[in-house]
Amino acid sequence: MRKQSLIANQERFTPEFMQWLKENKVSRRQLKRDPASLEHLHQEWKKTRRKNRPRKPSLLQLIPNLSNMDLGTVVGNVQIAKEIFKTYRVLQGASIFKK
Repeated sequence: MRKQSLIANQERFTPEFMQWLKENKVSRRQLKRDPASLEHLHQEWKKTRRKNRPRKPSLLQLIPNLSNMDLGTVVGNVQIAKEIFKTYRVLQGASIFKK
């Protein structure tokens, strides 16, 4: 039973993790003696991988620079969208822009 659980743990781990174990000189015998250490080593490996992964760009980097935007164009497009939405609501018979 114990051997099966060790095999199941090894199937769960990636080749990168197994390579990391080799680099840190962790022997299979040591892992067989103490299966709990395997889980601990896996957690440690995850932490080291988090530090090395590339960061995602922030949302502020994805938004175009505000100084390059033409506010007149933005206002014009908002008015067009408002008119389209107003026409759509009138055609449905329930205007939300009642005066």
